[in-house]
Amino acid sequence: MRAGRVSHPGTTGHQPVAPSAVAARGAYVFTPTGPQLAPTPRALSTGEVESFAAAARGAVEAGFDGVELHGANGYLIAQFLSGNANLRTDRYGGSVAGRIRFAVEAVAATIDAIGADRVGLRLSPGAGIWDAIDADIPELSGTLLAELIALGPAYVHLAGTDEQVLLGLRRGWPGALIINPSTPSNPVPVDPGRRERWLAHGADLISFGRAYLANPDLVERFRTDLPLTVADPNTYYTGGDDGYLTYPDTLVSAR
Repeated sequence: MRAGRVSHPGTTGHQPVAPSAVAARGAYVFTPTGPQLAPTPRALSTGEVESFAAAARGAVEAGFDGVELHGANGYLIAQFLSGNANLRTDRYGGSVAGRIRFAVEAVAATIDAIGADRVGLRLSPGAGIWDAIDADIPELSGTLLAELIALGPAYVHLAGTDEQVLLGLRRGWPGALIINPSTPSNPVPVDPGRRERWLAHGADLISFGRAYLANPDLVERFRTDLPLTVADPNTYYTGGDDGYLTYPDTLVSAR
């Protein structure tokens, strides 16, 4: 994951990078001293896509089975896809073909580094998170997936977008597809009916994120139909154990 402009010098010691020198409007990012207004980033040079490959090699050397490139939620890859964050006039901006180029090259470089069977890509078409607003959503996402077919990544992971868009992308993507059916208005996809509906629509797997924060025994809770705890966003990125190690594990408690 490269956060791109959703970062701060107070966290990294460096000016954030992005497709263009455009700050995320009204966005406060997490820093060690608390939320700070997102600064103006510098425009990324075209040669820096290799950093994804270097990170992937490091992950595999450390023992990971593979990597998922985070192209969703308004982070760096999503910023290149965005019509308002990406104002470039070179081959990485403007047209649909230009705006998807960075994502395709990041996936290609990572696959060259560690192999296609170890690489996935997460996308959130139209989610609009962190002021990364997409334009031409079905065309942009469909064209991106069509370019990825030849590269053969292990899977594509879609989240936080309109159901009709997801259905269209499922029809256009022949490979493995992971769906996270959360949306900004319904962020926790724990309803069994929603999960089963997406499996019926052709999803190969359903993913969970925030539900795991508040339920360390999530798989067992699903298996035994136990109630779920809802994660408290007020504890996100605040430091310390609260909100990370303090949610109850009912199975441990019962023992």
